Amino acid sequence: MTFTGAELDDLVEAYHTQGFVIVPNLIPPDLLPDLTTAADRVVDLARSGGWQQVRTVGKPFPPWNETDTDIWGVQNVMHPDLGERIFSEWYGSKDMLDVSARLMGVTVDDMQFELFNLLINPLHSSYALTWHRDTIKWAASPSEEAEALQIKHHGIQWNTALYDDDCLWAVPASHNRIRTEEERTAGETGGGGDVMPGAIKVELKKGETVFYNNNILHVGTYNPAVKRRTLHGSYGSAPPGDTSRAKGTLQHDIGYTMDPKFKDGLSEELQGMVDRLNAMQKLVEGQEVIYAQD
Repeated sequence: MTFTGAELDDLVEAYHTQGFVIVPNLIPPDLLPDLTTAADRVVDLARSGGWQQVRTVGKPFPPWNETDTDIWGVQNVMHPDLGERIFSEWYGSKDMLDVSARLMGVTVDDMQFELFNLLINPLHSSYALTWHRDTIKWAASPSEEAEALQIKHHGIQWNTALYDDDCLWAVPASHNRIRTEEERTAGETGGGGDVMPGAIKVELKKGETVFYNNNILHVGTYNPAVKRRTLHGSYGSAPPGDTSRAKGTLQHDIGYTMDPKFKDGLSEELQGMVDRLNAMQKLVEGQEVIYAQD
């Protein structure tokens, strides 16, 4: 799919105004069936214990206990040990990179490899994460929150639905302001999406992608009765020497990207993106990784 300049301008405006934007048809038609089949294979493997990099019910943020049996996510689906090259084809596909770069206001040559995971339905338990911003603690005071919101986070996050998906809730335009007292209180009560004033359900049809600023107030809900296979990832765009993305990225155990063999078979663009991530990893090597919600 090729977007006109006006269409891209509309996407950028919606993204920056609302904090998220839904884009259809980014998955090339010939990739969608193979992506879906590969996702099913990976989920079956993870549920059987054959892949232990998983997100477990009852814990919203890493580190997760890989011995728990009910899972709501599978981590690092581009890991070479999984052998699912189709995921790198999607992560590095032209339209995906072009739209992501435009939304971030950079070029593809500025982009950094980051996370690529899979969000799925648990088998046994309904589950909801807590309302959150990804890199700002819920307990932050209004002044701390205002200060944190001024920091450019040099990245973008996205969900791509392989089946219809209505699990994400978000508060539009909340990515660039502090919370109201009502929002702060609602987020402390727990529960699903409908407890938050102004929240909407982000409904994706199969093949649609939502791009969102991870400072938006959002929550994921998980229904064991509805099959979910949603690709979940991020790209960075930090300039050389900037390690601000390390905090939210390296906690997801992506050291496999340092193995030279990982880059074998990747496109030239993806190899450059991996090089930029690994340069950041080397800059923070030996430093303690601080989890976003600690």
